[in-house]
Amino acid sequence: MELSGIVQSLENKIILITGSTGFLSKLFVEKVLRVQPNVKHFYLLLRAADASSPTQRLNKDVTGKELFRVLRKKHGLAFGSFISEKVTPIFGDVSLENLGIKDSDLEKKMHKEIHLVANFAATTNFNDRYDVSLAVNTMGAKHVLNFAEKCENLELFLHVSTAFVCTGETSGVILEKPLSQTLKESSKNLDIIEEEKKLIQHRLDELKAAQASEKQETAAMKDLGLERAKFYGWANTYAFTKALGEITIGRHLNRNFPVVIIRPTAVTSTCRDPFPGWVEGFKALDPMVISVGKGKLPCFLGDYESFFDIIRSKDRFANVNSEYDLMKQIPGDMVFSHTEPTRIVKLLEYAYDYFLENPVWTGRDTDQTVRPVFFPTMSSFQLHIDNNYTVPVKEQKVQFAKRLAELYEPYVLFKGTFDTSASNELRMWSKAYYGPGEANIFDFDPKHIDWKDYMMNVHIPGLINMLLNHI
Repeated sequence: MELSGIVQSLENKIILITGSTGFLSKLFVEKVLRVQPNVKHFYLLLRAADASSPTQRLNKDVTGKELFRVLRKKHGLAFGSFISEKVTPIFGDVSLENLGIKDSDLEKKMHKEIHLVANFAATTNFNDRYDVSLAVNTMGAKHVLNFAEKCENLELFLHVSTAFVCTGETSGVILEKPLSQTLKESSKNLDIIEEEKKLIQHRLDELKAAQASEKQETAAMKDLGLERAKFYGWANTYAFTKALGEITIGRHLNRNFPVVIIRPTAVTSTCRDPFPGWVEGFKALDPMVISVGKGKLPCFLGDYESFFDIIRSKDRFANVNSEYDLMKQIPGDMVFSHTEPTRIVKLLEYAYDYFLENPVWTGRDTDQTVRPVFFPTMSSFQLHIDNNYTVPVKEQKVQFAKRLAELYEPYVLFKGTFDTSASNELRMWSKAYYGPGEANIFDFDPKHIDWKDYMMNVHIPGLINMLLNHI
């Protein structure tokens, strides 16, 4: 099929990607390189994790991954030269001014050339160190936008956030609006970020004076982040600092380019593109799924009215981000929520059915697979544990279930509904603008899924494959 529209709009474009080793950014880069080989160039910002060169890190942590196998097969022996022509890896850090780019000539070249800046950089640990989370998720957003504002030919700034920036709102419809329009008054304080930076530094100075160990400092910073998040109404440090990142972006008013914020919920494996079942890392739904498989989740939170907002596949997320031509025509700023609410009980029951049929763990009998008992509130969950688990041999299993329930309580018992009007409108525009053929290639319609088939035949097998190959 001859493609135009979305694919054509990416031709000869020069794109800066931050957070380049993350699974969502890799998916986006792979998709564009595969469907539009005439994209002019990618600049990929990479953190210098070790003594390797940027090119070595690119090969190891980005293009060398299994995700690129379809593209690698397509180009054969020319794959390396194709990547060298299309991609420039750069060591940098979003937590620093000018993204930590030290080559002034390269920086000037980028400012002159770049058409699209896509900020994927984030620390997604729910309760990471507060200083780290604020530096990356909040100040990082500011630094990337500052860099974008210097790009002379910029057509679009794309910021990947999370739908859970709105978990300060626990019920009702969560609107697709810039966060500054929906936050509580206490969170709109223009000085909040500077105040939090001072608070962090004060706590670090206290720890240094007390000669705290690195382990003690890390624990203190994690506790501070959770304390400040809950003070302002957020469930955890991740959601809070990502929210502050959106606030920071909203304050940059002197722009002559559109800003698009994508708010995905929890993300699972690819559904079909570039192949089904690709997953990297152990996030979102996966700890619960694997815990069911190992018999470590005898009880959990949820009922048939409890929804767990996820995106069933990373490829659908990449397809949203690829709607470049439409997004750059947006007047002003736009927020797109990308979510697919489904019942947590059903998802974990599918996991139970899968592991009952497929006892994949070495030395494990099928009778070790336990169907979780679900409770609609944390208090009823705790009461069940208090009344039924006193035998020491079961204590470790129950403690694990408790920790998992406490971590996921804000999400599995979340009563809000994410408005997806803008995303639905973008999908309709896409079909009308490009036609049904190309719109299907970049499909991100949440209705096009059979959850049982996806869980049983795509996601869980992909997850198991990843775990068995990395354990």
